Amino acid sequence: MSCTGQTVDGQPGLEGYYKEWDHDLAPEERLQFSPGERCPPFRAELAPRLPENTWPEERLQKVLRNYAMEYITSIVPETIAVLGPEEGGHLAGAAARLVGMHTFDDVAALLGGVEAGAAGFAKAFARLARGQDDDAELEVEGSGATVRQTSWRLMAEREALSPQVFDAWNELWVGAALAHDRFMRVEVTERRDRGDVYWAWQFR
Repeated sequence: MSCTGQTVDGQPGLEGYYKEWDHDLAPEERLQFSPGERCPPFRAELAPRLPENTWPEERLQKVLRNYAMEYITSIVPETIAVLGPEEGGHLAGAAARLVGMHTFDDVAALLGGVEAGAAGFAKAFARLARGQDDDAELEVEGSGATVRQTSWRLMAEREALSPQVFDAWNELWVGAALAHDRFMRVEVTERRDRGDVYWAWQFR
């Protein structure tokens, strides 16, 4: 791919195009930066289309989900590895919290609404966890609730993760909880990455 523009450089977006070569590319050849070059205009009629019989809507949605999950799987550990546990963990966590706050209303709408209170949020939390193929168990306790899970599919293939990776990722749910009810408390009571049987959250 030839990258002709990047938002971080003040360009209007992440722009580029694919080239077709007549030989196998070395790793360093697969992504090229051409900042002085303009991206060709997009022409929808020339864009490749996936066959609907083998790429139905359900499969496309799963691909989009997996892409989003893989993005987080890569960027959070790398941020912490490059910037260090303290600074990298803080920046990744702050970004995750903001994403949680800003997207909660849209996510709630996709779920058909989220019931009021901590128990309502916990039910939505468990649904989202199951939606990413984790084995979330919900236990409602009066106005509060606990969610436990033994899997963390998002990071299942990553080894020797820094504890700050979980801390940063968890800020996504802290931000979403703040958008749902700013007086609600989210507490991680068990952590499998630190030797416990479960990951467990209490919502009060």
